Amino acid sequence: MTLLDRPSGLDGIAGTVLMPADAGYDEARQTFNGMLDKHPAVIVQCLSSLDVAAAVRAAQAAGVPIAVRGGGHSVAGHSVADDALVVDLRYMRAVDVDPRRRIARAEGGAQWLDVDTATVAHGLATTGGTFVDTGIAGLTLTGGIGYLMGTGGFTCDTLVGAEVVSADGEVVRAGEDGDPELLWALRGGGGNFGVVTAFEYRLQPLGELQLGRIVVPIAHLRQALEAAAAQAHDMPDELNMFVVGPALDTPPDHQPDPEKDQLVVAINFAFQGSAADAEAAIGSLRELRALPGVTGGFAPTTYPEMQSRTGILPFGLRHYWKGHFLRELDGGAIDAVVGAAADTPPGHSFLLLEAITGRARHEPEGGAAFGQRGARWNASALGIWRTARTTRRTSPGFDARPMA
Repeated sequence: MTLLDRPSGLDGIAGTVLMPADAGYDEARQTFNGMLDKHPAVIVQCLSSLDVAAAVRAAQAAGVPIAVRGGGHSVAGHSVADDALVVDLRYMRAVDVDPRRRIARAEGGAQWLDVDTATVAHGLATTGGTFVDTGIAGLTLTGGIGYLMGTGGFTCDTLVGAEVVSADGEVVRAGEDGDPELLWALRGGGGNFGVVTAFEYRLQPLGELQLGRIVVPIAHLRQALEAAAAQAHDMPDELNMFVVGPALDTPPDHQPDPEKDQLVVAINFAFQGSAADAEAAIGSLRELRALPGVTGGFAPTTYPEMQSRTGILPFGLRHYWKGHFLRELDGGAIDAVVGAAADTPPGHSFLLLEAITGRARHEPEGGAAFGQRGARWNASALGIWRTARTTRRTSPGFDARPMA
């Protein structure tokens, strides 16, 4: 098949088939990372599982590879591939909630904003991505770190069922009432077991929520990391902790000024419970506020506010991300972070350390393919910029101001 051929078997689908010469093709092939410029053979924008099944069978018959686009948020570019048939789920975003059973069913193209909006209306939620425009599919199938993982587990742990189109184009069911081994594989095993057209999640009550932050000048970074590493061993399930920076401590509504603004790192918290319990939960980390220039505290929040705190990154920015799971944030790792932070110019690059605690460290009933339960931290280095010649911008999602 060449780029000019239309695969047979697609005439009956309800969605849209886009070839390279069609209007809308170039827009549809764009993904999150502006460094990538992929040209698929055909893009099939599906509206149902039957459309997906037809697209998979057409690709098999034509002998072309398949790429699956859910939210299109893949930094590595897995959503689109050269000379492939792209199964595009962007229009399959419906979410249904059964509040009595505490189950949400979301189509494979849904984003976390879709899921959160539907579940929060019932006072419920599941562990979701910390960027609300992230697609649910990629996050769920590879693990899923979020603000509720201490009490809910990784996102993959909350998956209780799924509808999947297999490699031969059959629609199958994963779960207790279908194939339990397929459900095990989908829980963190990646996206190579078929096209998931619907996810079913276990929900939990939200209750009272607190958002917290301790902002630390870069001069005290080592003390902050040592305190955070110790705290990760003794955290209640209700507390989640993320370290992010360096960034410039810029006043609201001001442009960053490297000559005047202080370089800082923030320890961010999400807590399920009261403000008083949140303060007690951070233990010896409270002592950091006795250091010169350290500020911070807790303030009540809602789950939508918590989820939107990191903002939305527009498609088309350039990204280079690299991450590792760490068994411990020990002396060598702390040395590396302190050294990297000192050498990282603020604006385009930053470090993110996500503590893995609570229920996320234990397999759910029925098990899961996710293989990093022994890690206490997920460490990521992220570079984000606009063009080869770009202007300085603050790190996305980083707000150095202390909580009120």
